[in-house]
Amino acid sequence: QINRENIDFLEEFLSEIGSSSQTFRYYNNKEPKNVIENHLVTLLLYDGGPVGYGHLDKEKGNVWLGICIKDDKTGNGYGNIMMEKLVNYYNGKINLSVDFQNERAIKLYKKFSFVEYKKANGTIFMTRE
Repeated sequence: QINRENIDFLEEFLSEIGSSSQTFRYYNNKEPKNVIENHLVTLLLYDGGPVGYGHLDKEKGNVWLGICIKDDKTGNGYGNIMMEKLVNYYNGKINLSVDFQNERAIKLYKKFSFVEYKKANGTIFMTRE
C-alpha cells in the first residue's frame, strides 16, 4: 500500500510504465503526493519490481477506480490480481472510465461486473454496484 512516506515507489513505477502511459493518464497533470490523500487506497503490485498500480479515489461523493499495468507486463494476470484487490477493498458503487480502443481493459472490467453506462469523446464510463 502506498502513502506519503513511500511515494517514491509510485514515482518509480510511473517512470517505468512505458506505452501504458498512453491509456493511463491519471497522473499526467497531477503530482502523486498531492492526490493520494484523496484515495481510499493506493496499491502497487510487485513481482521482482513494480508491475502494476491501482487506486480507489473518492471524488464528489463517487468512488473511481484507476489501474495500470506496465506495458511489458500486460497479459500475465496482474490486472486480474489488482482488480480483485480493489473491488474487494470497497463494498459499494465503483466507477471508472476507459478509452474506447482499450479492448483488453474493457474485457477485464466486464469480468469484474462493470457495466457501461455512458460513452463520450472516445471514453466509455462503467460502473459496478
